[in-house]
Amino acid sequence: MLFFLLANLTDDGLQACVENPDAFAEACDSIDVPGARLLSRYATLGQYDFVLLVEADSAQTMSRLSVVLGANAHVHVKSMQAITAHLMSEREEELIESSNPENKKKTSQPASAAS
Repeated sequence: MLFFLLANLTDDGLQACVENPDAFAEACDSIDVPGARLLSRYATLGQYDFVLLVEADSAQTMSRLSVVLGANAHVHVKSMQAITAHLMSEREEELIESSNPENKKKTSQPASAAS
C-alpha cells in the first residue's frame, strides 16, 4: 500500500531545523518501523513543510509510522492512501460493473422477460 504523508513542523521541529537544517532528514533516516519503507521525501513550499511517499504493508503499520515520525521529526502528520491513476480504466470499470448486484440482475434476465 502506498501513502502520501503531509507534514508540518511543530514549534520544536522548527527550532530543531534552525539549529540543524538536516534535522528532518536525519529523523527520517533514523526511523525503522517494520513493514514500512520511506520511498521519497520532499521539502515543499505552501501549506505543508514536507511531503513523503511511504510504502506500508497495512494501515496499522502506516499509523505506527506516523506516530514515530511525528515524535522523532517534530511534525504533525496527515496521511492519504494512494492508488494508481489508472483505477478507473475501462477494464476496471467493467470489473466494477460486473461485481455490482444491480447490474447482474439486469444482465441475467431472459430477453423475453424484457418485452
